[in-house]
Amino acid sequence: MKRSAIIFTFLISLIGGITFYGYSLPERSHITLSQSFNRPTDYIWKLIYEYQHYPKWREDIYTVDKTPNSNQKITWKETNGKGITTPFKLINSKLNQFITIQETGDTHLSSGKWHFEVKASKDNKSTTLTITEDRLIPNMLSRAINHLLKTRTENIDSYFRSINNKIYSDEINAQKSNQHTPVQAE
Repeated sequence: MKRSAIIFTFLISLIGGITFYGYSLPERSHITLSQSFNRPTDYIWKLIYEYQHYPKWREDIYTVDKTPNSNQKITWKETNGKGITTPFKLINSKLNQFITIQETGDTHLSSGKWHFEVKASKDNKSTTLTITEDRLIPNMLSRAINHLLKTRTENIDSYFRSINNKIYSDEINAQKSNQHTPVQAE
């Protein structure tokens, strides 16, 4: 009985401490990261804008389905490897400059908005992609766990890894196709 009371008191204190810690953290987070890629601006912009191709290059996105919408915004839902489906909508975009998307599903635990800005280098051979994530995490326990596990840049890091993998894959495929191109006799 005494042991059960100690364990119960410890668990309540732990949960209470984590919740209080979550209460002390800001409800909103704003994170911006940038990375340069050796590709032209239109290549990077097209990767982000053409959501229907995400399963071909984004890690952990297995399906993307366009969803009906009555307010003429582009909307879709992504399903990840764990079977979790997240709906999104395109808020704003300008060709080869920026794209803004927002989660549209259940915002009880968290919701987010991502702004992707692409800028060409002076020689137009490389592009800097800046991703800004604005996240609202109203649930104090989720906020604390998110902060303690240091998962704040996870989504942005995933985009950068996926784009790097896509570029590498494109280079490998280009090398393979060049090796198999027959030389024509003159």
